[in-house]
Amino acid sequence: MPDLEVRTAQIADIEELLPLVGDALERLLQLRGGAFLLTELGLPASTSPDALTAALCAGTSLGATTLVAELEGRLVAFAVLVQSDDGIDLLGIHTERSLRRRRIGSELLAAAQALASDQRARFEALALPGDQTVKSLLEAAGFRARLLRMSDDR
Repeated sequence: MPDLEVRTAQIADIEELLPLVGDALERLLQLRGGAFLLTELGLPASTSPDALTAALCAGTSLGATTLVAELEGRLVAFAVLVQSDDGIDLLGIHTERSLRRRRIGSELLAAAQALASDQRARFEALALPGDQTVKSLLEAAGFRARLLRMSDDR
């Protein structure tokens, strides 16, 4: 995609990234497991969009790295990666609704995979139950579900 740049989020991105994170957070909390995912990042389920945006841009959440996609000088998407001893996990990816289906998410996914490849780390991606958008993106990129982990937490 012309004029699309994928890079690591910076503190200076907070204000511009806030609406995207707010939209993603609203959607996340509607999905089963969404609140749990926030706690896995070391954040309370009641985290505000402001606090989450600041944590993602500063990389202060459980060692998370946030990639952003900038199109024609404007932030239009982001992805959240967490590195562990086992490799790198893509925990979430979100594109501005009006710009979906233009391969922006695919470019972010490719950048995340390249980061893992550069580090010679295993790369896996998470799609929460009911998140057909992310599931479709991952399947289009050749990902296949290996395991459905279920919990009796309520």
